[in-house]
Amino acid sequence: MRRVAAEVFGKANLKVEYLVGTMIELPRAALTADRIAEVAEFFSFGTNDLTQTTYGISRDDSGKFLPFYVENRIFKDDPFQVLDQEGVGQLVQMGTDRGRKTRPN
Repeated sequence: MRRVAAEVFGKANLKVEYLVGTMIELPRAALTADRIAEVAEFFSFGTNDLTQTTYGISRDDSGKFLPFYVENRIFKDDPFQVLDQEGVGQLVQMGTDRGRKTRPN
């Protein structure tokens, strides 16, 4: 990645300061954030994708049943509207913590 950027900048005869980051969109990525942080300088969390894979439900199909789930208190809130702090929120926190421990300050 950095090699390609150096080639592009060299051909264009310019230099641009940049960081290399990644999206954490799957539970496994949050769990292995320490390894990802060895090469990524920042994370962005894709909470819709994390929600889909954590709950095992498709956002595309959830409109058919989520209103019923919320109305009947099966779910407190629509997890695509309000971040699930207990589940998805823990994955975001875990990814942040593990990534931070790996990156030097």
